[in-house]
Parts: sequence; C-alpha cells; structure tokens
Amino acid sequence: MKYQALELQLNDTKVTPIFIEQQLPKLAADQVTVKVAYSDINYKDALTLNARSGVLRNYPQIPGIDAAGTVVASNSAAFKVDQKVLITGFDFGISAPGGYAEFITVPADWLVTLPEKLTPQEAMWYGTAGFTAALSVRALLKYDFSLDAPLLITGATGGVGGWATAILHQLGYRNLTAVSRNQAATDYLHQLGATMVITPDELADPRHKPLQKQKFSGVVDAVGGDLLAEILPQVSYSGIVALSGNAGGNKLATTTLPFILRGIRLQGIDSVSYPANKRDAVWQQLATDFKPANRELLQYKTIDFNQLPIILANFLAEKHQGRTLVSI
Repeated sequence: MKYQALELQLNDTKVTPIFIEQQLPKLAADQVTVKVAYSDINYKDALTLNARSGVLRNYPQIPGIDAAGTVVASNSAAFKVDQKVLITGFDFGISAPGGYAEFITVPADWLVTLPEKLTPQEAMWYGTAGFTAALSVRALLKYDFSLDAPLLITGATGGVGGWATAILHQLGYRNLTAVSRNQAATDYLHQLGATMVITPDELADPRHKPLQKQKFSGVVDAVGGDLLAEILPQVSYSGIVALSGNAGGNKLATTTLPFILRGIRLQGIDSVSYPANKRDAVWQQLATDFKPANRELLQYKTIDFNQLPIILANFLAEKHQGRTLVSI
C-alpha cells in the first residue's frame, strides 16, 4: 500500500520540503503501523528546514515530532488494530521518519494509548510542548507549594510556557508571573491565567549580584541562557527551576551561591527520552486534572496536510499565539 509523506531534501545548504510517495513496510517484531489523523508544528519542526540548526543530522528525512491516530497493523501484544494512540519524543521525526505522513511505522515502545478523555486532535494540541509543560509542572508539584506561592513562567507565548501557565492556573495557582517580550500578548497571557506579565528586561539586575531579593518559589523556564542566569539569584530558599529550553542559548554564566546558600534546585526537563513506562501517567493527567478549561486559547489554527510546506517554511517568521495543528 502506498501513502504520501512530506520529505525534506537537502541541496547544498537549501532544504526543500517535497511530498513523496512511500510503500508501507513489512512489520518487524514489536512494530506498529498507525494511520495518522493529526500532527502539529513545534519550534523544533520548523528548525528542520534550516540545515545549519543541527536538529536533523541527515537528509532526506520526514519531519514531525508528534502524531496521533489509529493502529492499522501490529506486531506487538500491547496494541491492537483500531486502537487510538499517540507518539511524542524518542527519535521520531529526527533520526527516524516522523509524523508528517499518512502512515507511520514505529516501535511499540514509542506509542502511548490515547486516554479515554482525550481525542487525537486534543492530544496534538498538546503535543511535545504540552507534554514538556506537564513534566515541568510535575517537577514543581513535588515541592507542595501553596496556591499563593509566586511562580514564574518564561517564554510564556510559546508552546511550553503557554501550556504551563494554563495548567498551573487550572490547578488553582493564583500568583503566576509570565515573561514575554511581546507586549501585545499581555491580554492573552492574562486570559491563560497569568496574574502579572513582565518583560525579560524587568528581571535583569545591572549589578549582576549573585544573590538578590527572593521573588519566586518555582520557575518553569523554556528559554535558558542569559535569562536563566538573571533568574537564579531571585529564586527563593529551597525553590526550583524546571528548565526545558535553550532558545536563549546553551551557555549559563552564574555562580554557586544560589545553590549552596539558598538550597535551590535546577531540574532539567527532558521530554525526548522520558521513560516509556511513565508516559501514560503524564498523558492521563493531561486528559484530566491538568486539562485547562481555557485550553481553546492555545489553539491557534488547523491546517491541511497540503498546506504544510508553506506554513512550515514561514513558521518562525510568523507571530502566533498558541498551537498549529496539522490535519493529515
């Protein structure tokens, strides 16, 4: 059986997305074939069109790090035909063909059974961004903060920051500070649940003191870099920073003082290699108590599969709030 997929082809330094026709492979042991209903566009997906970004090491490749759909063939006892499933993380869409295809064939361990209270469409509104946000929130919840605890969310107009803000608001936290350079997004962030919206510049200390006033009990940071260095001296005693992003850079210039004098914790959040046997529990939370009542605010638009090459190519240049869904 043949099907369509969007393949990225490299010519010198130029990456071109082209629809190709593929033949469904014969299933190996513990593999599953899924008819894809929806995928989405993540920041990482958009970077695959830049050969110098380092996201993809080899071309040609079928991108798309998220997918949700229905099992059509299975060589695994864990999944049956007609079962609804989703996939995020692992090598999907990076070292292995991804979700921008009508069908995918993947190891069974990469799949998660779709929770009963979540549709394939809703799962992709979350995608990797929502899953990462959930892992970040879970890291903060281990500290049993009061609902009045001051919490900070960086990159709040992005996928991870937006979902983290909405989830924390859904859980009842009422002292949320969102960080964004986009002042036009202030009303949007308040609607998501932020009680205060500030710019990164408002976190900067021109004196670069290693310890400053203790302002934030917990932080969800999807930016990293210099912004993280400015935040660490402002984290309260025994506080935590859940770090998942490096949009602000990979380097971190800081001191040991916030860690050894205030006992704060810098917790790395990895959604790519997160253990397969723990993923179901996270998705169950996203389908239930983590599911924001105002989640429609994070639903930017849905595009058809044939629109994907143009939308993907312009994704980073376009200003948007919320998630873009791809209907396959």
